[in-house]
Amino acid sequence: MATGIVSTAAGLFRLRDFSLVLLAAATVGYLVLIGLYALRFVTAAAAVREDARSPGRAFGFFTFVAASNVLSARYAAAGDLRIAAGLALVGAVSWVVLTYTIPVGLMLGSSDRPLGTSVNASWLIWVVATQSVSTAASVLSSAGLDRALLGFLAAVFWGIGSLLYLILITIVTARMLLAAMPATEMTPPYWINMGATAITVLAGVRLLATHLPGRLHELAPVVTGISFMFWAFGSFWIPAVVLFGVWRYGRGGHPVVYEPALWSIVFPMGMYVTATDLLGHVARLPWLPPLAGGASWGAYAAWVAVFLFMLYDLLDRRGPTAAPAASPGQDL
Repeated sequence: MATGIVSTAAGLFRLRDFSLVLLAAATVGYLVLIGLYALRFVTAAAAVREDARSPGRAFGFFTFVAASNVLSARYAAAGDLRIAAGLALVGAVSWVVLTYTIPVGLMLGSSDRPLGTSVNASWLIWVVATQSVSTAASVLSSAGLDRALLGFLAAVFWGIGSLLYLILITIVTARMLLAAMPATEMTPPYWINMGATAITVLAGVRLLATHLPGRLHELAPVVTGISFMFWAFGSFWIPAVVLFGVWRYGRGGHPVVYEPALWSIVFPMGMYVTATDLLGHVARLPWLPPLAGGASWGAYAAWVAVFLFMLYDLLDRRGPTAAPAASPGQDL
């Protein structure tokens, strides 16, 4: 997810070589993670089922949907529509399967789950996954593949994702305001508060470039206005999530160590840059593309920093006195 969207952002600002390197890294990472997921399903099926039934961890499975569709859109931009269509199909089918097994399963499961230990920002990955389906459909529609049907589906998923965000961010914010939030719980995934708005903006902007059947084209002013609203709200979240990190690592005293969740910071940054640039062009707001261009260097720096931190952690674990590496299940 993170590498794919930063590759897209780099492509927008004509950093072609860097963008292609990131696309290759994203593809390798995607395939490796599929292998790790498959291995965990085979060797730790009970743990997978436990994660799927845990409200605090279950929504993490939707990262697979988002990763598939982010890569799909990037391959479409590179002109490889076969790979793009295949990845979009995987993403859409995965969304259907996961939506009607995980959230619906939680709804039908036990209700004795305390709010304070169940709700966290990972719930918003469901929104990210939904809007990623819309984005992939819009991109493929714009490329000429079954334009009317894909445009219709893009509009449907954009509507679902937008309403899901409003519902889930209300729950997440209420949990943050009303339940105890120790510094240790202010984890990097709270950046998804902003990232989910950014991909909603991106999905809306992509939708405006598609062929909408019937009278759905009349939604264009509505989509533009709502997209701007989400962009404004996402911008509002940026100082807040920065302060969350300062509190966690500063006042909270949490050690600065590598954790896979750090990629949850990179993805929203890359998504915000991409959405801001495209919204500026579509809505004719000339100050947004330069803002996106400046912010893009922060996204590139964040990707490089987290990537190097990950490599250092992997090499450190191989040392003679290092602790055993975490299993794929622990990093899921």
